Amino acid sequence: MDAAARRRARGSVRTDVPVEDLEANKVKEARCKKAFAVLRSKLAEARPEVLIVFGDDQGEQFRFENFPAFSIFVGEAFEGYKYSRHIGLPVRGAPRSERPKTPDNWTKVRGHPELARELMVGLIGRGFDPAFSTGLAVPDEGMGHAFMRPSFYLRPEYDIPTIPVAINCYYGPQPTGHRCYELGRAVRDIIEALPRTLRVAVIGSGGLWHTPNAPGAYIDEAFDGATLAALRAGDALRMAEHFDGHGAWPEPTNEATIDLASGGTGMIGGLGGGTGEVRNWIAAAAVAHGRKGTVVDYVPIYASPVGAAFAYWDQP
Repeated sequence: MDAAARRRARGSVRTDVPVEDLEANKVKEARCKKAFAVLRSKLAEARPEVLIVFGDDQGEQFRFENFPAFSIFVGEAFEGYKYSRHIGLPVRGAPRSERPKTPDNWTKVRGHPELARELMVGLIGRGFDPAFSTGLAVPDEGMGHAFMRPSFYLRPEYDIPTIPVAINCYYGPQPTGHRCYELGRAVRDIIEALPRTLRVAVIGSGGLWHTPNAPGAYIDEAFDGATLAALRAGDALRMAEHFDGHGAWPEPTNEATIDLASGGTGMIGGLGGGTGEVRNWIAAAAVAHGRKGTVVDYVPIYASPVGAAFAYWDQP
């Protein structure tokens, strides 16, 4: 029994989600690889001196003892798995095998302390209160996959200094989409106010609609379509308003749904789960607000299920 069949057997996927055969999934895999190739080419054309990655920490470095809404890595360098520490998809209550650290899957990435510190100071001056870190709290775990994986597909040399900007996407109460929009706008203002020329590329890491481990998971393709329509229009504010207007999923009606919607905190703060990663898209889109985006492809992957999208904004 394959992974998709096992998820269906335990009720992890809604019954009306289409079932696709191996060949259909291979076609979708090829579409994703082709879209990544386009983004890889666009990143190379931009020749950035630094990457800012909006991503989310899923317990890799932050714990509930202290979980920030926003945090910036200001250190000299960090290490991590290129794709994932664990092998296989997560199953609640089931252990996952760990990937050994080898040069093929573990690497060191330079940070950019100068710009990261300017972002910290600039954001505080603009009404934000982000946390910061100069190193990893859990070095053996490595930097979160949301920050490591983009370069695996877009810049496998890992040779561009990178600033991870963590947004709490999974665990309630998370920042609103509108606050993430404001964050992206503030980051753009800070970069534009720099007293020197610096080529900066911004990445929003994560999927669109997906609810991993949730009973009855599905893809809200209408939600994803509206998100991407706003991106095409260059309207990050509309993206944020659409996100915030959706409410939590699932609707928190009992202890089990409250636990699921909140990521285990018992506090509800808008869309959580994998779908909460749209916050990263909103922050990146806000940096480019007013500039129309290009959607390379949108691939609904029903085997997971997850809405996978690939997009870019041309450099000014």
